[in-house]
Amino acid sequence: MTPFDYGVLIVLAVSVLLGLWRGLVSELLSLVAWVLAFIAARAWAEMVSGLLSGSIADPALRHGAAFVLVFVLVLVLMALARFLVRELLRAIGLGFVDRILGAAFGIARGMLLVTIGVLLAGLTALPRQSWWREASFSPPLETAVLASRPWLPPELAKRIHYR
Repeated sequence: MTPFDYGVLIVLAVSVLLGLWRGLVSELLSLVAWVLAFIAARAWAEMVSGLLSGSIADPALRHGAAFVLVFVLVLVLMALARFLVRELLRAIGLGFVDRILGAAFGIARGMLLVTIGVLLAGLTALPRQSWWREASFSPPLETAVLASRPWLPPELAKRIHYR
């Protein structure tokens, strides 16, 4: 095993452990929170920016601060909701099932992260290094990335090389 293989195993292990610790519902609500925070920040940053006009003179800085403020506020509110749902699941006895499903989610997330990392590495000279070429996990991950090329932007897809 090479450093590449150990890196893949570490990413997968951390992702699985996080999923197991947090549970599926918490993981999914976390994803929803980030999407909602972005949507809310885009929708309400202009309005909140107007409320900050007395505090921040520069319009660009004021708009940026409003965006961040709305984004963080939504994340905090969703974290509270996530905590309440998690406690409810624990109270009705579904905590164990939630955590096992969270671990399965962690595997999927870990594989996605590793595949994205391999895709980005395919844009560099890293795949030509011996520790990459001799790795056990690099061939199947490279195959997965190459299979995804039809769904990538053409300019990006043509730059991915592993040999």
